[in-house]
Amino acid sequence: MKKLLKFLIVIAVVFGGLYYGIVYIRNKNKQEAFYAEIKEGMYLEVIYEGKCVTKFQLSNQEDNKQCEEDSVPVRLSPTANSKQIGTAKKGEIFKIEEVDETDGYYVWFRIVFQHNYKEPYKAGYIAQPRRAENKNVKIYNASLDYSSPTISFSEDEYHVDSIDAINYDHLKVWDDQPGYTITHEVYIERKPTDRPGPQYWIKYTVTDKVGKTDSRIQRIIFTNPPSDNLVKDFETMRK
Repeated sequence: MKKLLKFLIVIAVVFGGLYYGIVYIRNKNKQEAFYAEIKEGMYLEVIYEGKCVTKFQLSNQEDNKQCEEDSVPVRLSPTANSKQIGTAKKGEIFKIEEVDETDGYYVWFRIVFQHNYKEPYKAGYIAQPRRAENKNVKIYNASLDYSSPTISFSEDEYHVDSIDAINYDHLKVWDDQPGYTITHEVYIERKPTDRPGPQYWIKYTVTDKVGKTDSRIQRIIFTNPPSDNLVKDFETMRK
């Protein structure tokens, strides 16, 4: 009797595992087919990385990092003050149902949830900052350029031998579409208020293929200063 019982248990375990294995494979195939269908059209992938904030602990004299989750809020309507109805985690992809560009600070993409949403809200909006270097999402198969490019650098001063040696290796440029160009202009400030003159400045401009731009200004230090005919007056940049 005990042998029969053990045999039946083994059979149940084997067939139970086989059943759940088949169900798992079917669900996985359905999910892969679902994502393949999404990728045929315009879709987005969440790429946001949570920020970490360091708080100084007086008790143990150690730094304690508190980090956000790698997810972005999904809102009921395309405004920053709209009700949050769910979240989209890093790595998730969604079909873009529509695009709202009426906001001057964000481009809003309407997506439909598959999970992680609050009833009865199944559709909502994810924001993409227009100018921030760190973006929330990456857009695929887009026929339009929705975001302005951004340009940044980490150092206050750019040291270079001469005006002919200027390059853009130290710049960080982002755009949602390929095909941007970078240009620059050099300015001379003859009587700076904070240091002996003259002082040189470089203005970088990145332009994407539809004409959207972003500009940044950086102090530039030359080993061999340029002649006056190669630079512009700093006062003209202020106007």
